[in-house]
Amino acid sequence: MLFLLPLLWGALSLLRAGAAYGAPDCPGLHLNAEGESSPGHMREGDRCALSYDTATGRSTGMSTYDQLKFAQEVKRWSLKREGALFGLYGATGIGIMFAVTRNAGPSPFLMAVGPSPGARWRSR
Repeated sequence: MLFLLPLLWGALSLLRAGAAYGAPDCPGLHLNAEGESSPGHMREGDRCALSYDTATGRSTGMSTYDQLKFAQEVKRWSLKREGALFGLYGATGIGIMFAVTRNAGPSPFLMAVGPSPGARWRSR
């Protein structure tokens, strides 16, 4: 079942897209509106220090709540599109393979090898 993998990957991508709702996650140091380190979910006015270095106390970039929320929306739409395309590809492939093998008759491999030893008494 070669087309089962894209179908499962598409379903997994759609599930990941469905789970990408809510407050965005800060991949670095989460700072509240006063500039203090804050655990938990981000809120309006919070910032995120990206790639925070604990040794020097410096960060390579800052991101606001709105920027992270936008990035989360882009990722969600990307996962939805990926899931739909892979799911459609897998389902179409499985459907075509099922239709072709159903109408094809006996397999050429089985015709060359011959019936199995127990096939004679099963057909009676």
